[in-house]
Amino acid sequence: MNRLTHLALLPVAALVMGFQDAGEIEIEPVPPPAELRSEAFVAAQYAQISAAAAAVDKVTARFSAGGGELALLEQQRDEKLAELQAVDRQFTALIERGDQVSEEQRRELAERRRAIREDVTAIEERINTEFPQYFELTRPKPLDVAQAQALLNDDEALLMVLVADDASYVWGVTRDKADWIRSEKMNEKALAAAVAKLRSSMGVKDTRSGAPVDLSGGQQETDAGTLTTYAAQPFDRKLAYEIYSELIAPLQDTIGGKDVLLTNVSGALTALPLGLLVTESPEGADNDPNALRRTGWLIDTYALAELPSVSSLRALRCLLIARKEDAHPGCATASGSDNYARSSRGGVSLAGYGAPTLRGEPGDTDNDTDPGDAYDGQLADTEALRSLSKLPHAKLELESLGKTFGSAAKIVTGDEATESAVKASKEIASARFIVFSTHGLLATEVGDVAEPGLVFTPPAPDAKSEQDDGLLTASEAATLDLAADLVVLSACNTAAGSGEPGAEGLSGLARAFLFAGARSLMVSHWAVSDEATSLLMQTTFRQLESGDIASRARALQTAMQQVRNTSDGSFVNPVFWAPFSLVGEPGA
Repeated sequence: MNRLTHLALLPVAALVMGFQDAGEIEIEPVPPPAELRSEAFVAAQYAQISAAAAAVDKVTARFSAGGGELALLEQQRDEKLAELQAVDRQFTALIERGDQVSEEQRRELAERRRAIREDVTAIEERINTEFPQYFELTRPKPLDVAQAQALLNDDEALLMVLVADDASYVWGVTRDKADWIRSEKMNEKALAAAVAKLRSSMGVKDTRSGAPVDLSGGQQETDAGTLTTYAAQPFDRKLAYEIYSELIAPLQDTIGGKDVLLTNVSGALTALPLGLLVTESPEGADNDPNALRRTGWLIDTYALAELPSVSSLRALRCLLIARKEDAHPGCATASGSDNYARSSRGGVSLAGYGAPTLRGEPGDTDNDTDPGDAYDGQLADTEALRSLSKLPHAKLELESLGKTFGSAAKIVTGDEATESAVKASKEIASARFIVFSTHGLLATEVGDVAEPGLVFTPPAPDAKSEQDDGLLTASEAATLDLAADLVVLSACNTAAGSGEPGAEGLSGLARAFLFAGARSLMVSHWAVSDEATSLLMQTTFRQLESGDIASRARALQTAMQQVRNTSDGSFVNPVFWAPFSLVGEPGA
């Protein structure tokens, strides 16, 4: 069945689910046949994949410009596709000439088209065979319900949300159950407005309008310099509860009772970490710390992990592993590959790079360079990067993690924290945990021709090169050879797409680290509080390193709860404890 057929199933699926567009009239839903439910599940994934395709294409296009066998294959594929387009144009021209074209000319051109298509297919098959994890993440193939169920653990549930202009379609799946619902109330327009309002209530810039919102509440002096603090506004718990009530609560009979919830969402929901949704009707005032303490949050119900796509379960549990015996039991039915990608770990437990040498004043975002000035063609503008604000707390954060891990850590900051140092690092190639604490620039911030990237200490303008221009882009991150269980992108908005309906849910930057072999990432949805982030990171890693909590999703869940419940109540607002999401494999 082709993609158009799958997409055409969505309105049919809505009717089978028992809904009809008749004003406020709603008929009692009739349980759909399992086969149609699975077809609609696949159709929704095709819609998600289509929405993300443009962002992924930008990364793969730049990746193919690099070196190595994979880059060469991508280049060959691009050349063949260009040939195919040229032949298609010739074929169109022949058709327009009509009777003036001989049958022999038509056959010759048709044969050329067939041969080129076969070449493209052969190249695609080589990429799939030799680089399966890259292929899975760049050309995802949807899973049906049974395949997804086989890849879930007993304590896990999967939630997929497709946001469309008429309604939001939501699937809940566990190993032995599957169900779906449709919410007209939370259609594309309504959900976008709700998410924008929630982000605004936390003092977070609306990524769609670009309207500035004041994040700074003051400054404090520390040994490392002046740090910005946050003055969070009252968080709209009623609205957060409304989103939960419409999209998740109706599926609790299916997913309830599980400890871990894997999510894949689209549209405006990509700009909101689901852990801050409210699961009970809120009581008290939104600005009352005691009322916030009593609030039931989704993160208290589930340890959460976000998936770039539903099919990434197959990559994470069948391909991004070191040995066949590490594969999930469900791989036998979900994947036929015997190519295992991850190398064995060795060396340090944690590698941390960041706090680059910059000249902007700490916390003075008004004097930061415009991210749109970060590129001067194909390379970054090193002087524009150098004008970004210093990050004194990034240094403190990395040094604190270094103390937690002791001799098992490699921490690089300041002048030594360069892009070339990251690319050449043996520690990064083998570390269990990797932390980048620096500025993050989104593709939407640096123009259509640019990529998202992480900022490091820039070289002199006359010394910059493709190897080091001070910005580690998504395509460059994809070429790193990682064996990490967890990569932390402790920078602003490393989870974000544009927030527009249908936008890419994870930035190409986050997805690139999965290409490189990371099993999971921690990414942020907005500019983060220095002190709260430092506490969150230390708590998460302390649990993982000590072995108290093996699951990365549960470690982050516990850390969020501890940050939220600090004795003085200073971090009880979600703006402090909720910005980070775990992406990828949630377990050990």
